Amino acid sequence: MTVRNLMPVFVATLLTLLFCSGFAQAAIPFEEALKEASVTLTSLQDGQRDGLILGNGDLYAIVWEKDNGLFMRITKNDIWDARVDTSKDGELPRVNVVNHRVSGSKGAPPSYGKLYPQPRCAAALRLGPVSASQAMRADLDIEKAFVSVNSTPHQETTLRILHDRNVVLIRSPHAVTLEAIQAETLPAATLGTSEGVAWLLMNMPGDIDYKGMDYAVALATKGDLKSIALVTSFDIKEGDVLKEAIALAQETIAIQETTLIAEHEKAWQRYWSRSGLQLEDKVLQRWWYRQLYFAQTVCKPGTAPVALMPPLATDNTPWHADYHFNYNSWQAFWPLPASNHSELTDPWISYVLSQIPRFSFLARETYDCDGMFCPISAFLHEPDPADCQMKNKRQLSMNPWGLTIGETGMTVQNAWQKHLCDPDIEYLKTKIYPIVRESARFYVSFMSKCQKDDHGKILLGPSYSPEHGPMGIFNCPFDIAYVHYTFDALIEAAEELKLDEALAAECRQYRALLGDYPTAMDANGNPIVVDWKGCNYKQVPVHNITVPASPVFPCDQVTWFSPEPEKDLFKRTIRDTRFNGNNSHVMFNIAKARLSMLEGITDAKTWFMSRELPNGLFVWKGHQHGTYMPEMIGVVGLVNEFLLQSVQNKIRLFPCWPTDKNAAFTGLRAQGGFVVSAEFAEGRVISVTIESTVGKQLQLLSPWKTVYVNGKKTALDPNGLVTLNTRPGQVLHFSETRN
Repeated sequence: MTVRNLMPVFVATLLTLLFCSGFAQAAIPFEEALKEASVTLTSLQDGQRDGLILGNGDLYAIVWEKDNGLFMRITKNDIWDARVDTSKDGELPRVNVVNHRVSGSKGAPPSYGKLYPQPRCAAALRLGPVSASQAMRADLDIEKAFVSVNSTPHQETTLRILHDRNVVLIRSPHAVTLEAIQAETLPAATLGTSEGVAWLLMNMPGDIDYKGMDYAVALATKGDLKSIALVTSFDIKEGDVLKEAIALAQETIAIQETTLIAEHEKAWQRYWSRSGLQLEDKVLQRWWYRQLYFAQTVCKPGTAPVALMPPLATDNTPWHADYHFNYNSWQAFWPLPASNHSELTDPWISYVLSQIPRFSFLARETYDCDGMFCPISAFLHEPDPADCQMKNKRQLSMNPWGLTIGETGMTVQNAWQKHLCDPDIEYLKTKIYPIVRESARFYVSFMSKCQKDDHGKILLGPSYSPEHGPMGIFNCPFDIAYVHYTFDALIEAAEELKLDEALAAECRQYRALLGDYPTAMDANGNPIVVDWKGCNYKQVPVHNITVPASPVFPCDQVTWFSPEPEKDLFKRTIRDTRFNGNNSHVMFNIAKARLSMLEGITDAKTWFMSRELPNGLFVWKGHQHGTYMPEMIGVVGLVNEFLLQSVQNKIRLFPCWPTDKNAAFTGLRAQGGFVVSAEFAEGRVISVTIESTVGKQLQLLSPWKTVYVNGKKTALDPNGLVTLNTRPGQVLHFSETRN
């Protein structure tokens, strides 16, 4: 690409977005780049490597070849065998913050050794024969969200999961049959036919605290067209799931196929019109589009959040496919607001909100503290502990993995990041603020019990560096940074909502008492950030989560605008830190990008290219990791950070982008509710446009020594920042010259 041939495309795309938003259907920016990310395969033989995913965010499925035929497994995020049996568990771990004593059970409790709780696959579909031949071709069109499979000439099978309803729509010359998923711990499903509609009904058992759930799958046929509906007992307030599923399948099959497809494609066009990018680096470009497609297949507002590893290619899902609070679940949702899809974070935010009573119970039981404390592992459909009869109120807690106090702040971040990028006062008040408030209350209560060092600073602990070293450490960088983050969020949110002045004052008081990040001297006598106060250099030789770099990212405390000595300390720490390759490839390389360390790109690409699968997704390295893990959505955030960074309400453009690669993006979001579009060509930024959605103050690090805003020269401060007060809906064009 050159400036000459890229510029018209960028300008045309930008103008379309800005001036056509009032029309019925917005255009897709950089549509050719989106099309290039579609997937074509000549083999579907391995469900993990070759399975092609479809979904509408609630209902989703993969299709591959099994037993010489096309095979599909479908499920919904709310289908869980949610039983828990804590009858043989010991007492919950307890931490005496004042006396630094830890008591109670250690390790994972016996209840965690059972097969349940876990998400379950709803049903399988046999889609007819397929022959492995030179003519075999399977295409996943991520722009329009459908799969087409051709194994013999003139016999095409097309599959969609309709965006506006929980229905799989299939056109195929072959018959489709329903198949139950067998499980040794569950009763068998019932199969039958009513009114010409084949169906499957499953009654999932409960326990003394949880009533269980039902779901039904119904298959209606009209010639080559098939409509497969899935309804759960959580979808309806009253009535019968089987009747509802049959009715939905019949209702859908009665609608013109062209009408169904048109509505489906309009919805996906709206999705893709929100943001886009065009990169000379085609690898990063396809990764961004494919993972953003994956996000829409498994995330939808108003539904349950996707689990750690959905039961698609296999029922053997590790760690109960639970919600992991020290990294995995966080990474699936953190990138979405900046991608201009904050709506997809709603399932996670709503879930955490619903768990405040349970997490408050855990804070009291574990620490004798107010507020809420997040465990390392949680499940769907967990009732309020006040209503539970089971031992430990059916709560699981694990010493040491579940005793990292920073996990609560990490959970705050996903909610608060949504508000920073897409401010909505009502959503803040009803869904986000309760999470921030209860987390801040926990930290205030916890710190009020902590001892202090010789300088009057809090010894923050006892805690556990996430997945390293002993339990009972103090001043872990991960903890310090996330307590800072939580207090900052509470103070800002309380001021915005005019609430909780006293709590905000306590947050300011205790924030000032947080200690420095602990350091040790490296082999050359230079300080390096370490995992806890008193930790020796290389006492943790290899990390799983890159704790020493966490104040840069994910915790957002050390930034490009921090003092140079602090930046040098963390650059040195990052270059010195080693990790095991399991979990930190996104967060560690974003930490590098935040300090404009270009190895963030090269290191990330080297690893992810080694893990990329034919189906366009990634397989994680490490014990029991597999495909279809939502944490791979983090790759979207990784690419975003190379192009646009917005930390502590300051925007940087192309902060970690190679000068020999052209790039353009449109519709990415920055903190403060700003929608940003920019172009980089021939080693420099050549165009920037920012829309203010809510009228907050804008701070942009100018890419030029002289900057014009809407044709008017604007002053820069000594740090090169341009600061502007904006109006809602205002569009600002930035340039190096007046014209």
